[in-house]
Amino acid sequence: MKSSPQLYLLDGSSYIYRAYYGFRDLATAGGMPVNAVFGFTRMLLGLLQETRPDYLAVVFDRPREETFRRKIYPGYKAHRDAMPEDLVPQIPYIKRIVQALNIPALEAPGFEADDVIATLARRYAADGIEVTVVTGDKDLMQIVGDRIGLLDTMKDKRSGPREVCDRFGVPPELVPDVLGLAGDASDNIPGVPGLGEKTASELVQRFGSLEGVFEWKSLVSGKKRRENLLAHEDQARLSKILATVRYDVDLPVPLAELERQTPNLAELIPLLRELEFETLATAFTPPAPGVVELHSDGSGTASGPGGYGVILRYGEIEKELSGFEPASTSQRMELLAAIRGLEALNNPRTVRVFSDSQYLVRGMSEWIHGWSRSGRLETPDALANQDLWQQLATLSRQHRVSWEWVRGHAGHPFNERCDKLAKRAVDDGMRAATAANRPEKTATETEVQPIPLPVATPPQAQVDIREDSEFEVDEDGQLRLC
Repeated sequence: MKSSPQLYLLDGSSYIYRAYYGFRDLATAGGMPVNAVFGFTRMLLGLLQETRPDYLAVVFDRPREETFRRKIYPGYKAHRDAMPEDLVPQIPYIKRIVQALNIPALEAPGFEADDVIATLARRYAADGIEVTVVTGDKDLMQIVGDRIGLLDTMKDKRSGPREVCDRFGVPPELVPDVLGLAGDASDNIPGVPGLGEKTASELVQRFGSLEGVFEWKSLVSGKKRRENLLAHEDQARLSKILATVRYDVDLPVPLAELERQTPNLAELIPLLRELEFETLATAFTPPAPGVVELHSDGSGTASGPGGYGVILRYGEIEKELSGFEPASTSQRMELLAAIRGLEALNNPRTVRVFSDSQYLVRGMSEWIHGWSRSGRLETPDALANQDLWQQLATLSRQHRVSWEWVRGHAGHPFNERCDKLAKRAVDDGMRAATAANRPEKTATETEVQPIPLPVATPPQAQVDIREDSEFEVDEDGQLRLC
């Protein structure tokens, strides 16, 4: 059954501030601060790789002084500090990144990003589109509903109606009523003095709405509470208006204009290099013509579960593989990752394998030659993990392979993605094993279609040796190096 098209609306201001405070003390060699630009780009790249939406837009706030809320209540967000001085020059670069990624950047005069997001979310959800709003802002919980959900990428948490009810004690449409009574310190919305969020939620649950609370305020327990409701009714009603997002922003954006586009690499790559983001430039740089890139990672311990993750790249094609074993060493999972990646290629090709496992890389670029000459590769029990080394040797003869080591957990985009795939495979495998109430006997793997590569003349069997890899010892592969 074909799933509904996916639209992701990114709260740009929320992302910018999370990036700014999440990635500190980062500057170019010339001293220009770039922490927010780097964090924003890295988080956006992760979102695109994880979700692969059909449609996408980034929504930015207008200056708060220009919004209708400030006009009806001058104190709205007035207590907030000005934008940090070192963030100001980074905003134009962030918008240039978004432009180079060919992602629409939206904003509307007089309105906040929340209003634009709410308007578009409701409009396209009504057309059958599944809408995900990427934000950490609790105010947007009020728009959750049929075909509209929230995603907090920092907490890796999705919110639907149940999560909203867990957070506020009321369904999404009543969130503004709770905020109208309790106020919202982050936005300087006053509410009713003496009413916290918990009490406001209980009153809305009991009387059905903010208006119902005031209609039946004589039934509210506590003399002081009743007095505050009586004295601050107009303030509470205004607070509800301030807390309620608008769905009527005049922003005629056809859905077709939000369709995902390939990045403008001619603009993007030079910009990333200008900002000295070499690892991010690597993430967006396609493989050389005719070359398959195979990125792999694995983890495991002899007494626990193991997992692996693989990313295959060929031109603009990209595939992910992952697998799980109930008990496996880190060495075996690193080797198994490379095996599964090579098995997915249905024609002989030139392949560059990238791994943070010195055990794998040095084994295939150096040690395997000696094992083959001495006969150890085929002598029973002569090598640890002999079965996997034999599989790798056989697969390597089908392709022209080079083995390249990358430093693990050092910001390399594909290595980090493979690590996440491996960990997710372990989690999914353990859950499946628990649900089945039986131990898994063999590797459980995701179903992946082989990359449709053009037929090529099989090359001569060859394993390229990397002389510049950073290996710390000179052994024959039986040490635990990874």
